[in-house]
Amino acid sequence: MADFITSRRNVLGILGLSAMGAALPSAAFAQRGAAAALAFGYQNTSWGAIGMIAEAEGMFKKAGGNVTVYRFDSGKTTRDAMVAGRVDIGVLGATPFVVGAAKGEVVAIGMAMYAGKTLSVVAGARSGIADMRQLKGKKIGSQIGSATDSVFQNKILPAFGIAAGDVTIVNIPHPNHIAAVAANSIDAFAGVEPFPSVAEVNGLGKVLVDYSKWDITPVILTANRSAIEQKREAVVAFLRGWLKAIELYRTDPGKAVAIVTKHFQSQGFEITDRAIKLLLSKIDVNPDFIPELRDYLTNEAQTLVANKQIAAVPDWTVRLDASLLSEARKST
Repeated sequence: MADFITSRRNVLGILGLSAMGAALPSAAFAQRGAAAALAFGYQNTSWGAIGMIAEAEGMFKKAGGNVTVYRFDSGKTTRDAMVAGRVDIGVLGATPFVVGAAKGEVVAIGMAMYAGKTLSVVAGARSGIADMRQLKGKKIGSQIGSATDSVFQNKILPAFGIAAGDVTIVNIPHPNHIAAVAANSIDAFAGVEPFPSVAEVNGLGKVLVDYSKWDITPVILTANRSAIEQKREAVVAFLRGWLKAIELYRTDPGKAVAIVTKHFQSQGFEITDRAIKLLLSKIDVNPDFIPELRDYLTNEAQTLVANKQIAAVPDWTVRLDASLLSEARKST
């Protein structure tokens, strides 16, 4: 039995997360203190691993928080729910974060991880592709609007002398990449874990390259400014739970593997510990802003400005706020 099988019903269920933002209840700001209600969204990929651990272990509640968790198919979808005011806190890649910071009131309050190794270009096992340069003229699945796609098109392809017009990008959500490459409807995909590891473990694809050489791939914990201003104690309580989840990940990797495996299985994926161990070996979990982050985000923002996707580079002195994480550490 393969480690990963997605039925039509499961695929539709995952894709349905894209529209969840419109159905989520509006944030209620009447409550006060650490127990004020917060809505938290993370994407149903490796980038949501810390959220999965915190949710499974009830760590937000143990830290005094009152958090409802929602899962989405990408950071872009999570960001859209935040901008719409339906989610207070979300895990985002760099591109969705910069757009949310520029167009909305999205603020970085910490980090989930630095994840360059979790992003990979994967060639289908029957594609005959053994090298990145063989991608010219091929169809490549990528979730347009995601950080994964932005880095792929703006950094990875140029690094191998491939122009945008040399390949055909097919807009496919991350959870559908394996099914598409197995069906030969695409030749390769630019994907995020667990899908590259699952493809390799099951002989469905070959990782040609991961992104780590070209990109630090920050996965950012963000909050709406309104939540920070009106529910600060609750956001700090959330962060206490977040730090506890990171502590578990670092000190008990066996339990972390079990939690993440169970999470994906509960979502309809057939996936083994072997694939999850490989997945988790690729992430650098770190809740703090590293020195390189600001320049990285500025470069990303300048690219978005040049592409007329945002009007100006956000003010990082306002959009990167480490004060809440400091408060959470003091009260842990």
